[in-house]
Amino acid sequence: MLELGAGADIVRGIGGILWGILAIALLVALIKPKTIKGKAISVLLVLVCLIGPILPGAISRHKEQKESAARYAKAVAVFDERCKGAGEKVYKRVEKVEGLLLLKIRGAEDIGTRRADPLWPDAALPDELGKDGYVRSFLYWEKNTRDPFTQEIRILPGRGQLNSYAEDAIAQGYRFVDVKQPDGTILRYRLDQSARAGDDKLAIAPIKGKPARYAVDFVNDVNLEDRKHWVAGTTITITDTQTGELIAQRVSYSFEPGLGSTAGFRSPWGFAVTCPSLTSWLTRYPTRFFTDQILKPL
Repeated sequence: MLELGAGADIVRGIGGILWGILAIALLVALIKPKTIKGKAISVLLVLVCLIGPILPGAISRHKEQKESAARYAKAVAVFDERCKGAGEKVYKRVEKVEGLLLLKIRGAEDIGTRRADPLWPDAALPDELGKDGYVRSFLYWEKNTRDPFTQEIRILPGRGQLNSYAEDAIAQGYRFVDVKQPDGTILRYRLDQSARAGDDKLAIAPIKGKPARYAVDFVNDVNLEDRKHWVAGTTITITDTQTGELIAQRVSYSFEPGLGSTAGFRSPWGFAVTCPSLTSWLTRYPTRFFTDQILKPL
């Protein structure tokens, strides 16, 4: 069960007071009457007066708690089962790749936030940037950060963060990204070199010649039965458009342990756990960080 924080402490405190009152009343009921029959009647009256009014509610809450626990256990079982099929399959790696083709954009079909929607298409990678942020992630430089006090470069565990300028970079992104548009046309995106250093303005133009050879795509799993349990999936694929060959694949799932609770302004999918697990900057750029291990940027 989810912990309710300070509210739970208050509820437990009130419960302790009520149990104390009941104990005192029962003690008086046992001491005051002189006969056994009188004691029995007094105890019965105390129980009826104090427990009777709250008994139906207590029974109802107990039933709700059991149902909630069963629902949570079922959801965990569904997530654990799906995670057996999660992970990466790499069939080939390609060196010195200048650019790539994105067949779809993460978050392109969403209007506003969908974090409270069990059917949110992109819930399997809930923290990944969408729309232009998704495109930029493939163009950005990867780097470690500077300590805000000493300005020394800090070595981060795992992968670094991404941004649009080369200073302190430990790896570069792709020089261009071709993006398939909803009408089927393809536009080429680059970081605008005429912009000020640190800006992340995009330069967008029609492509001249053929689009990039290697394509990155994804398919979101919006299985209605799984989504009842707040379990979401997505499959990322990298293919060679010239040969039709599947180069690599990554299957991910996420689970919202609060089962959609919005109590305390909670944003459900924002608390999701994922498999394979994502740490550090991987939560924001999982597709880029998977892709650049398969298609090594030039």
